[in-house]
Amino acid sequence: MKNNKTIPPFIFLRPNPVKGHGEFNGYVSLPIGHPWYGKNYVDELYEVDVHYGLTYSQEEDGRWVIGFDTAHTDDETRNWDRENVRKEANRLLEQAEDAEREKLEQDEQERERQAELECHERREEGRHWYQPYPEAVPLDLWELFRAITYEIYGEVTHDLLMKTVRHHSTRSDRLDAYRIYPTRGDGILTAGSSFKLIVGIRYGMGVGDYDSPFVTNETAALFNLDPLNLDQK
Repeated sequence: MKNNKTIPPFIFLRPNPVKGHGEFNGYVSLPIGHPWYGKNYVDELYEVDVHYGLTYSQEEDGRWVIGFDTAHTDDETRNWDRENVRKEANRLLEQAEDAEREKLEQDEQERERQAELECHERREEGRHWYQPYPEAVPLDLWELFRAITYEIYGEVTHDLLMKTVRHHSTRSDRLDAYRIYPTRGDGILTAGSSFKLIVGIRYGMGVGDYDSPFVTNETAALFNLDPLNLDQK
């Protein structure tokens, strides 16, 4: 069998060569990239919860196969027939799938952490333009990216967030975010229009070196875009 990464983990049974005990042994085949790939059952997968623990881990045809046997002292054929071994193998499969999902979640969290770190570094480098624009209140660039993504797509995923970041980073990698609170006639700051906020992403020192993304108040309320805490007043 070829080790195709698109083939997810799956179970299979083999006849138990030890007579007088269970009828079959159960196995799970794992593709390259699975967090358990290449780990042995003795000192790396010993916490896996399966019948008397794993007793097999071996590379087979480019995949990593783990399994358990039914040759223990109290294993009898009537207790470990094909159906019961398959049920136990499926329980092992569920744990392998959970481990894979957890690894994917950890990888995505790490990608987001790295992206947030890059945005923070850009934000720190970009503070140079605040002095000429005293009316601009600094925003968290990463948080504004999240709000823009939600405004456009109705959700925030890693891929959609990175699409937003790339779009606004085409002209410069020195970016910063801001919000401008307009004043009423009496000079009191207000949260601005009931339709959209005045927010922007500046990428240069020129008068027009900024983007003004569309973000409604409804979307802004879901994110931290009110540094002066005036939206509720």
